[in-house]
Amino acid sequence: MFVFKPLCSPGHQDVDIFHLFNDVAITDKKWLATFETDTPRILFEKKGRKYGPDYINHLKKLVPYLAADNCLALIALSKAALHMQQKLLLDNGDLSQAILKKTVVMHPPQKLHTTHRLPRDAQSPVHFVFIGNEFFRKGGGEVVQAFCELIEESRLRSDQVKVTLIGDLKKTYNYALNEFQDDEAFSESTLAAIAKHDIFTHHSFMPNESVLALFQEADIGLLPTWAETYGFSVLEMQSCGCPVITTNVRALPEINPDSVGWQVVNTLNDERDYEIRSEEEKLSLRQRNIEQLKTIIMDVVANPDQILEKANAAIQRIKTEHDLTSYREKLRAIYNQ
Repeated sequence: MFVFKPLCSPGHQDVDIFHLFNDVAITDKKWLATFETDTPRILFEKKGRKYGPDYINHLKKLVPYLAADNCLALIALSKAALHMQQKLLLDNGDLSQAILKKTVVMHPPQKLHTTHRLPRDAQSPVHFVFIGNEFFRKGGGEVVQAFCELIEESRLRSDQVKVTLIGDLKKTYNYALNEFQDDEAFSESTLAAIAKHDIFTHHSFMPNESVLALFQEADIGLLPTWAETYGFSVLEMQSCGCPVITTNVRALPEINPDSVGWQVVNTLNDERDYEIRSEEEKLSLRQRNIEQLKTIIMDVVANPDQILEKANAAIQRIKTEHDLTSYREKLRAIYNQ
């Protein structure tokens, strides 16, 4: 239930502060938490009733721990997370004010893996890389379909691009689709398309060191995800000088503005998510995502100079917005309260 009860053994007496991720601490010691969605983060039935009696009772039980003096701060990973936190606390009166007063937005730090991206070889195909363990939730199916349609429509030649795919093709469940999950035919057609077209290279898994090396070699990253709490892989790609194509859900517009990457833009609900309420809505949204991906891909292939410009802008963005030293200083100021 995302609740952390510190151990009270003698070995923990020297702990000054507990810093948690997505948790609420029940302790007499000082504590703070970083969160990516909202906090308290309470599990609920997949079929809804998020705000049913059980949820409300659990929320009321945990909110006072956030308002207590020994809770030093709550760190939202993004403005999107802060927005959700504000919504969560709407009905909590004075407690809400006390909690929001100590809530700050601090995007996570990111180590730079390259300080400057060199011009690409104009004769080589544009190299795209997609990574997502949950292949279909992260938009892998739409990536494959977009490239296949461009080739089959004779708008793109197979020698103009190459696409490295990293992810588990067996992970077909997509929580963003609710009860409107894709049937087996969709995943099977995706696998068949990968096997059919030689532009694709697929890896079920790749060690992080190899992934980072790949990002530094590739031209453009892909994360046209259906749902995302933050988007840490975007930071890793940017830190390698690999600009990214993302959707506009949750924090992605904050970390991937047009100056450093590309966005597939669709209407979001008040929680900054896609809202799928029918099979028709799902299919319509999928087609819009695919069409926007196709437009971006063709624009990049026709105008490859923008890759270098966005790559170095992305590196600079990591330097200024996700600097480790600056983050450490902000944390130390909170710890020393």
